[in-house]
Amino acid sequence: MRKDIKPLLRKSAKIVSVIPLTANQFTFLAIPLSVVAAYFLATENYFYGLIFVIFSILIDLLDGSFAEAKKQKSFFGNYWDALVDKMVEAIIYFGLAFNYPLLAFLCFSTTMLNSYAKPRVALIIETDNHDWPAIGDRADRLLLLIIGLLIANFITIQNIDIVQITLGIITIITFFGFMQRIIYAKKLIKKALREDKILPYLKK
Repeated sequence: MRKDIKPLLRKSAKIVSVIPLTANQFTFLAIPLSVVAAYFLATENYFYGLIFVIFSILIDLLDGSFAEAKKQKSFFGNYWDALVDKMVEAIIYFGLAFNYPLLAFLCFSTTMLNSYAKPRVALIIETDNHDWPAIGDRADRLLLLIIGLLIANFITIQNIDIVQITLGIITIITFFGFMQRIIYAKKLIKKALREDKILPYLKK
């Protein structure tokens, strides 16, 4: 998705690059925005919760182009961006946990499992992002959450809790993606074994 909207992101980032912040500080802005989102989600004010969830996502979409505009792209920035993404999700689920403790816990747990399934393989073999199953990734989870909050705000269905259903769907899809990644990781490890490409420290 980012590739499709990259020109728009670059133009937008040039506009906001006048903000006197470094690229990493700009990335950090997503955290206080997500804290505000979590507060509104905890108090069941889903309209403002949705608004601030979207604001925090916009920071994530813009931060790479913001760094380019500031000429501050770095490997640490790439690492920092990924950490902030996880912190933002954790904060959002924390807000939802006030009203949906079990489902928020399951969403967060499956999110962490899904996220860890990929980088853990890099401790066994050399790998990258190519061809990894993407079902239940961050974009899917946040899109589902946004859709759920939109419906909860504007459509009332008697005796049906839209947010509860949304969290259930996120949990199922994310867990499915986690299982997909385990299967794919097993294939990569088997291939590396055949080609003798297991990382050297494991051969000792």
